[in-house]
Amino acid sequence: MANNIGRQVVYLVLLLTAVTALGTLGYYLIEGWPLFDCLYMTVMTITTTGYKEVGRLSIAGKTLSMFLMIFGVAIFLYSINSIIPILIEKRGERWRKVLEKISGHYIVCGYGKMGIEISKELPAEKVVIVDLDPNKIAIARENGFLAVQGDATEEEILEKAGVKKARSLIACMERDSSNAFAVIVAKDLNPEIYTLAVLRTPAGERKLKRVGVDMLLSPYRDVARKVAIAVKRPTAADFIEVVGREGTVMLEKMELKNDEFAGETIKETNLRKLTGCMVVAIERGEEVIFPEPDTILYKGDVLYILGKEDGLRKVELLITSQPSQ
Repeated sequence: MANNIGRQVVYLVLLLTAVTALGTLGYYLIEGWPLFDCLYMTVMTITTTGYKEVGRLSIAGKTLSMFLMIFGVAIFLYSINSIIPILIEKRGERWRKVLEKISGHYIVCGYGKMGIEISKELPAEKVVIVDLDPNKIAIARENGFLAVQGDATEEEILEKAGVKKARSLIACMERDSSNAFAVIVAKDLNPEIYTLAVLRTPAGERKLKRVGVDMLLSPYRDVARKVAIAVKRPTAADFIEVVGREGTVMLEKMELKNDEFAGETIKETNLRKLTGCMVVAIERGEEVIFPEPDTILYKGDVLYILGKEDGLRKVELLITSQPSQ
């Protein structure tokens, strides 16, 4: 494809050069003007600029001008109309190459008011926007995000967004049904992906829970809960703000899958020293444990870990992956 585009550009440049050279030579032979004036007259004619003629034209010169007006202008406009789609295609090809390489990223489905605010809170280099509206896609790219135009409920579109290598998918489109379908398709293509949906109507809650979304957020209900926490326990609200602030500590939920850590105490795992993170709670079946250093870990335990993002990534590699045989 790249070779075909290159050949087409070369062909158009040669065509424009030939017309320009023919016009310049024609004016020079017919009118006897200096070569630069002949070139200026030719370029002015084929670009339909319409400035004053360089000098008085003879009948032969006027005939040449008419020839350039008809054929030269047509060739010029054809070249411009051909080159612009080529440039757009090349830009699209560049986006596709970047998308092929990205992994561990966040796919945001829907770039409305909610999608814009969510994207701002995530690392820009790790965000891929999916939206059906080409204007929103253009805005997303202007804001520095990778973006794919299309319906997020279609396999082909999510595959273009790299869903098989993505860390999570955030469905915040205008309809709960669209968000539900996006979650279904994402889970089908990548069973390990973490999905989050923003609830649009109370009636959509059951639908989204039924499709297996990992986390469901209701803007009104969640804000109400946060207000209640802020009123009843201001210190807890301050802690939530600190945890949610980029560059500070974060709280992550991970399942212990690595056999090497199973049966060891938290102290023996040395997670704090290796990663700078700490286990603040353990979910084991129906029980929630607030661990001590000598608390034993078991495979399948769900750990709530507090730490900075780079440390949390190290923890994830340690406890969620099986050791190589």
